[in-house]
Amino acid sequence: MSDFFRGISFMWAIGGLAALACVFGFWAFWARRRLGVEAATDWDYQIANNMQDLRLTKAAFVRAYRKVNMPRFSMYMAGGALLILALTPIAFALINVGLWGVWKFSGESRVFEPGYLVWEFSIFFALIAIWALIGAFVARKYHAGGPGLMRDELIEERAGFVPVRPLVVGANPVHIQVGTTNRAAYRKLFESALGLERQAVKNWNGTGHGCDIYSDGSDMEICVHNPAKGKTLDKDSHPFFFTKQHAREDAIEIEYSIILKLENAHAVFEDIVGLGLPMDKKTGNKTSRLRSFRHESVSLYLYQQ
Repeated sequence: MSDFFRGISFMWAIGGLAALACVFGFWAFWARRRLGVEAATDWDYQIANNMQDLRLTKAAFVRAYRKVNMPRFSMYMAGGALLILALTPIAFALINVGLWGVWKFSGESRVFEPGYLVWEFSIFFALIAIWALIGAFVARKYHAGGPGLMRDELIEERAGFVPVRPLVVGANPVHIQVGTTNRAAYRKLFESALGLERQAVKNWNGTGHGCDIYSDGSDMEICVHNPAKGKTLDKDSHPFFFTKQHAREDAIEIEYSIILKLENAHAVFEDIVGLGLPMDKKTGNKTSRLRSFRHESVSLYLYQQ
């Protein structure tokens, strides 16, 4: 058999690939840890400012953030180098077996005799060809598997979301102002359709205005504010109905989310539609596990249990 496997140039190539795999592997590992810390910090900021998406978990957000921002070049370079290192001994053995068969088939011709020029030449270029094919395979995977935008990755993560509580609201409590939709309609929505308990407060926080507080008995609350007759809600008593300036955001209206896990989500959704509330961005059908819609500044998500 050939001494090629112990050749100086060959061992230099193997050593170089091993070093390359180590360098890019460390780069990928360091980047993954750094991005995890960045994503966790961003998520904690969103939680502190009631900006988080309730249909995401911290783990899902970190996963999406890493996928979008991870330096894929380092991962694929490390993976390609490791793949070459793993397959080279196998490829080398198969090439030697093939050349040995050619030598035997030729009647043990001196031209193809193991250890001589043709033998060494064939091994060298066969290995180069195999390495090139592995490189092409990795490059193809690299270009075909690029991540989408952060928005797209978050949409994909939301698709797998499963509520762990019957009722989740955010920001908690939810604040809704009686306006074009009257108080009775909200009572039908939250008490009759969604089965929440109502507590009527005539003088909410000493403001002189009324408020219906809906809850499932947990710390999650939905507050429907009813202005006193002849009066309006102002920024001092009800600041949440006015635009808020976040540290990293322009002045925007506060958006709320209500998530419920129901045994009859589809029937409840149809009942809500029958109330005639202003609704847009309706999603889902009778076969999906989620029905949702948006009403004014509130997005409501009904998950089938």
